[in-house]
Amino acid sequence: MRMIERFLKRLLVQLIGLFRSGRMISPRELPINRFNRILIVRQHDQLGDLLIITPTIRAVRKRFPNAYIGVVVREYTVPVIWDNPHVDEIIVFYEKLKKWNVQMFSLFLDQLRRDGGYDCAIVLNTISRSVSSDIIAVLSKAKYIIGPNHLKLDSDLPEKIYNVLTPRSSQHQLEIEHNLDIVKAIGVPADGYEYDLSIDEDEQSEANKIYQSLHFSGNGLKIGVHFGTLDETRRFPLPKLARVIDWIKTNTDCEVVLIIGPNEVKLRDGFLRMLKSRILCAPLMPLRISCAFIQRMNLFLCNDTGTLHIASAMRVPTVSFHSLNDPAVWKPPHDRHVSVRAEDKKITSISAEQAIEAVKAQIEKIQHAHY
Repeated sequence: MRMIERFLKRLLVQLIGLFRSGRMISPRELPINRFNRILIVRQHDQLGDLLIITPTIRAVRKRFPNAYIGVVVREYTVPVIWDNPHVDEIIVFYEKLKKWNVQMFSLFLDQLRRDGGYDCAIVLNTISRSVSSDIIAVLSKAKYIIGPNHLKLDSDLPEKIYNVLTPRSSQHQLEIEHNLDIVKAIGVPADGYEYDLSIDEDEQSEANKIYQSLHFSGNGLKIGVHFGTLDETRRFPLPKLARVIDWIKTNTDCEVVLIIGPNEVKLRDGFLRMLKSRILCAPLMPLRISCAFIQRMNLFLCNDTGTLHIASAMRVPTVSFHSLNDPAVWKPPHDRHVSVRAEDKKITSISAEQAIEAVKAQIEKIQHAHY
């Protein structure tokens, strides 16, 4: 299978090479002042990955305030980029082949090439090389395709897709910074690390109705909990999470509300049976309503998934549980976020006591308003 994949990649590079000169352009040579249309490509299928690049989009907008900025994203992640004030057009890339037909492809191509196409395409690949992202950049007919220098489609062939290569820092740094490095190399300074996620008034109103319907008691902190992830190696064991919640309910006046996604109904029912305490359960909500609901929390407990980054975008403090992904790279960088990770990097090795200590510290910090 790998041999077939490598053969196809080599064939792709060679075919593209027939239509592109292969001449490398230094970032200093770019006619940046003539960039009126900029395409940003980041069509990975993870919500967190898309939120992580929003500081990069904001930085590009600040450097090019009058430019037309288009962003290519996958269908599943579109809701977190809706109403982003720094984006002029969202171009949806459908991952499933069955959603494509001649009409859909024609529309997609038209979006990439409308009004003379884009002056440059910025491909935000940081961990792995996305072939589909590369093809999208080529299809846009952008004269300048900007990408990182550390990822090659084939180590034996010259780079034919990116004609502007940006260096990857050798320092141990945030994933946010790796994305920002790509645009810094073309004269775009960083503009902070906060995520952008805009929720409109109707969505806020709907979330508030759900919040009011739960009839929270008392004036204690409202703590949201999301245990979900399809990858069990990244899920903090539910019996341990139950112990954490029972500790919260026994030792504080905080109210706890469980927030789940559509794939987590059965897990929720089993989890509730593990608890000795009473907690509230929010109904299933559309993604953006869920974002607005999370915004009403004082603290949010979750695994290392997209909901962690959603909570960060909503400026809600978190306690998150991590396994293989280094929180020093992937956790939101702000002081309001605390990560818990075992020395052996296994999610099952995190003890309930470790989690309780982190939650206790966060509750005390929030109560004393140190954020």
